[in-house]
Amino acid sequence: MTDQAHNLRNLVEKKRKEKVETILKDREIKIYCIASGKGGVGKTNVVVNLAISLQRKGRKVLVIDADLGMANVDVILGLYPNVTLFDVFINEKSLKEALIDGPEGIKIIPGGSGMIKMTTLDTAQQSRIAEEFIQLEDVDTILIDTGAGISMNLMSFIAFSQEVLVVTTPEPTALTDAYGLIKVISELQLKKNIKVIVNRVSGKEIAVFTFERLRNTVEKFLKIKLDYVGYIIDDIRVSNAVMDRSAFVLEYPNSIASQCIEGIADTLIGKEANAIKLRTMSEVYNRLIKIFG
Repeated sequence: MTDQAHNLRNLVEKKRKEKVETILKDREIKIYCIASGKGGVGKTNVVVNLAISLQRKGRKVLVIDADLGMANVDVILGLYPNVTLFDVFINEKSLKEALIDGPEGIKIIPGGSGMIKMTTLDTAQQSRIAEEFIQLEDVDTILIDTGAGISMNLMSFIAFSQEVLVVTTPEPTALTDAYGLIKVISELQLKKNIKVIVNRVSGKEIAVFTFERLRNTVEKFLKIKLDYVGYIIDDIRVSNAVMDRSAFVLEYPNSIASQCIEGIADTLIGKEANAIKLRTMSEVYNRLIKIFG
């Protein structure tokens, strides 16, 4: 009986993997995890506006609000979701039920209130959610907006992603926390391409100086190379758009901040052309399982 049960489980697993592989055939997906190390650096605003910019440039973007404690992607955009990622994890709602349309055609899976540990999900829940992720259609770029600070949930999403975008500001505390985040990624041996965006700067020179400070420290003590992808000017119209619950690239498309976001999007697209995207079942599915298991 034990052998029969074992063979049955193997057969079920084989069929499931065949189903997943069929779904993923010929699909290319790029996954970014956006993190900061500390709150208050404008990370979520960067995610929302970058998503819209990438969508305008031909990408099919999905934003996952993975901050289950202080989720606010929907707040920034003035959206009112009925189902959130929290409901998917805890109340067994489907991802498609949680999926909502955002500006310019981007897709959003909103977060939710209440802290949970994704490692508490059992095997059946892990498989269900992983398979639902890969069945989402018309998506080739995933931006994961994570919670501020350092947690094992954050590390799970970083393990899932291909690249990490670290958002910082020139403030010493923000740089210290960004370094701390990168150090934890290094200590956990999560081999990632780590890119840096410097937010709320007065000019390009300050942005480059800020990045160089962080890069020199990281290379000296952690032996990790960082990649600079751009900066965003401290623009009052960014705050105005937030107050209006809208994205500044929509409200003020000609602003300096919007031009900065456009430049970051162009840089990412240019780098993607030389990068290897996920195309096989094992790559994507294994990354998905790392979130939940």
